[in-house]
Amino acid sequence: TLQLKNFFDNSIFYNLIGGITQPILNRGLNKARLKTTEAQQQIAFYTFQQSLLVGSQEVSNALYNFQTASEKEVTRAKQIASLTKAVDYTKELLRYSSATNYTDVLTSEQSLLNAQLNSINDRLQKLQSVVNLYRALGGGWK
Repeated sequence: TLQLKNFFDNSIFYNLIGGITQPILNRGLNKARLKTTEAQQQIAFYTFQQSLLVGSQEVSNALYNFQTASEKEVTRAKQIASLTKAVDYTKELLRYSSATNYTDVLTSEQSLLNAQLNSINDRLQKLQSVVNLYRALGGGWK
């Protein structure tokens, strides 16, 4: 009994009993911490998922803009080729026929010039879409 009495007198016993009973007494607090941690984990998951979706959408939009700008550039090149022929034909008509005047030549040249200016803008849009695609894929500058 002496050894058992010494055992109960030591602080080890009280620490042991306290360590065993503390989770029982703090049961509600531990459950609340668990639910809070699970909720934070869900928030982190949904935030990550949202980031993936937004990133995918940015890449998709950048690819679409690049494709559209490329198609527009090809179409504009065809338009410029056609307008160049129109200017040449109008000049030929002016030289060999009296059916046209110099105003028609100037009008066709103005149309060609506008198409060339629009082609420059199309090229700029294409280059901007490449930059946007690069940034959407994670590239950037400081």
